[in-house]
Amino acid sequence: MGRARTPDRCPDCSAPLSVAEGFPAWCAHCDWGAVTVQASHSPARGFLARRSTRMVEKLYEEVSRSPAHRPGWDPARVASYTLAICVHTSTVALVAFALWLMIAVPNPVTVVVAVSAVLVAWAIRPRFGSLRTAPHARYREDAPVLFALLDRVAGELGSKPVHAVVASGAYNAAYTTVGWRRRRVLILGLPLWDVLPPQQKVALLGHELAHGVNGDSRHGMIVGTSLSTLGRLYQLWRPSPRDHRLNYFIDLFARLFQILLSAAVAAVLLLQNILTLRAGQRAEYVADALAARLASPSHAAGLLDTLVIAEATHVHTVQQHMLNDRRSDYWGDLRTALAALPESERERRRRAAAGQRLRVDESHPPTHLRIAALSTHSARPPAVRMTPAEEAAIRAELSADYVRIAHDLIDTARASLA
Repeated sequence: MGRARTPDRCPDCSAPLSVAEGFPAWCAHCDWGAVTVQASHSPARGFLARRSTRMVEKLYEEVSRSPAHRPGWDPARVASYTLAICVHTSTVALVAFALWLMIAVPNPVTVVVAVSAVLVAWAIRPRFGSLRTAPHARYREDAPVLFALLDRVAGELGSKPVHAVVASGAYNAAYTTVGWRRRRVLILGLPLWDVLPPQQKVALLGHELAHGVNGDSRHGMIVGTSLSTLGRLYQLWRPSPRDHRLNYFIDLFARLFQILLSAAVAAVLLLQNILTLRAGQRAEYVADALAARLASPSHAAGLLDTLVIAEATHVHTVQQHMLNDRRSDYWGDLRTALAALPESERERRRRAAAGQRLRVDESHPPTHLRIAALSTHSARPPAVRMTPAEEAAIRAELSADYVRIAHDLIDTARASLA
């Protein structure tokens, strides 16, 4: 049988379709084939979806009218810190209760209860992370050109210098702090970094390091660790599959106890997310604005556009590289595939991303709204420039990471098929 013929006209509006060989056909007039209509299955969900959309749009309108600013100490921020302190206090109180129980009422039953309480407190204790768990971390002596660039970026932003860089295979980048000394770490996803032009690379560094100065409480020690503590506590109390070795009524009682506790923890976690996510989305707009000041608004917008259009190409390249059993260079294949991407397919991916439902419970605002907000910034020359020589030197400094990550990407893809 022959291959099915692609229609020439849109089945919805009869307009000519945009067709590029090897890519989905779609309609530039009505977005058929690009945007998936998301139906609400109940009136309640429909109301929540509309309410969420309106909140996201309202925040965009606010930052478009005036420059985005650090989230202030509004009632939601105060409540989030108060709730976080209560979470951490409850962990300490659990240990204090265990000690009191063993001292005041010493008997076998209370000892078991006390030990159980200590074990729960240990399981949910705040985690501050450690660079010892990142064997491939790069330090100043490993990548002097990269760290010199990071120092220039940090100096322009007024943030503290980065202590380490960890290259990863994620199509993303991140900024975090680890350990009691709150060491600042940049997690650099090489699949994204490698496809960016030099000034978009600067915008990426500016956006990530801006998380150290943009007032996002979710990245802070108090609120950030409370969110992870609540997440671990929820996982700890989630109902487990039925244990047929136990008496039916004992198992039923245990599962009911888990359901009640996990529901209570889930409610607290949901509340903490509600209190922080809108401020977190505002902080992302602040980070975008700082990246625009650093690398220029057009390059900051270009970075976000690349985030949208190149991810599918990265995934496809990994799959192709896996199938040809590493007979070609993954990084060269990725750059070649992205350069050959037709403009019609780039636009389809932009519209597909923009057509997703706007959700206030996402950690980042929708990318198309972030790009639109950057378009309101006046054009200005970059405060930091990356030269071609710097770009080549940084690639050489990370050469071992390029080899390691290319192998890891293919191995992970192959393992997912096993």
